[in-house]
Amino acid sequence: MSLIHARRIPALGATVVLVLIASASAYGGLDPNGSSGTSAGSGKAKCTFGVVRFDGTDPFSNASTDGTAQYAKSIGCKATIVDAQGSVDKANSAITNLAVSGATAIAIGVFPTSALKAGVAAARAKKIPVASWGGGVGPGVSFAASIGQGAGISKRLVRDLGGRGSVLDLGYRPGLPCQQRETAFLAAVKGTRIKVTKQQITIPGQVTSAQQATLAWAASHPAGKEPLAVWACFDDPASGAVAALRSLGRTDVKVYGINGTSTAIALIKAGQMTATTWIDGKDQGIRLGKLLWKAAKEGPPAKPVTIGAKTIIVDKANVDAFLKAHPGLAK
Repeated sequence: MSLIHARRIPALGATVVLVLIASASAYGGLDPNGSSGTSAGSGKAKCTFGVVRFDGTDPFSNASTDGTAQYAKSIGCKATIVDAQGSVDKANSAITNLAVSGATAIAIGVFPTSALKAGVAAARAKKIPVASWGGGVGPGVSFAASIGQGAGISKRLVRDLGGRGSVLDLGYRPGLPCQQRETAFLAAVKGTRIKVTKQQITIPGQVTSAQQATLAWAASHPAGKEPLAVWACFDDPASGAVAALRSLGRTDVKVYGINGTSTAIALIKAGQMTATTWIDGKDQGIRLGKLLWKAAKEGPPAKPVTIGAKTIIVDKANVDAFLKAHPGLAK
């Protein structure tokens, strides 16, 4: 899910949790008068958004947390970034430490909300509004961004294969986004003549583990007998699959990913990857930042809020137009 240094829970797919931290008195890091600017004469911000990245090597989830950090700075707050390195324990510790230190806001990437009970409890104790990017809402988490988005690319795969053939499914069960995406993929192939081989990738090391899995799968699926494809729950494993197929000289296997990272876009442009679903994670991060800032000042909403995403399926036919509209993703 191409899904902060923590492990991609995607995955991707991966899940990011954004947390605003209030002060011990009420919403501690906030100006008592509601100001979000810096204190006069001191030049120091009176509010801090803590950003807990899922895995610093994951460009997709980093984009979302970067969006939240950008929003924090735009309203005069400081952004403190912590890399959880794919570790739930490190993420929980980071949330707890940020809460204890009196931060005004924290952003966490990819981890399922259900796995962050210890950290979220520390935030709740200090009346801190919490948002999750990809992890879902739950007790103490009032906001979430949905990054599942697996249905469109899965239906595209079924269509491209004509409803038959064999597919290597590169999943990642620890990540809620990847769980959601794989569920959508399996629903898309149900009732077709497509045979699925499931393989879990590891994080970190997602590219290498996907490459090894693809090499093994390709050895038992020779070219010319049936339509073949690799489906990955986020772009990093997809790029590993591309590397494996390239080393074998195989051009008969289609490869699909999700997230729309610059690496995936470049592979599509080069004709080495079939398609990916681009998700505007940065926009989601900014929107979550706005919701959290409002909650930090006014309190949590009566009901949890889940926001959607802007998405585009990128393939060889539209990659040039996509890059023209999103030049930042050009490599």
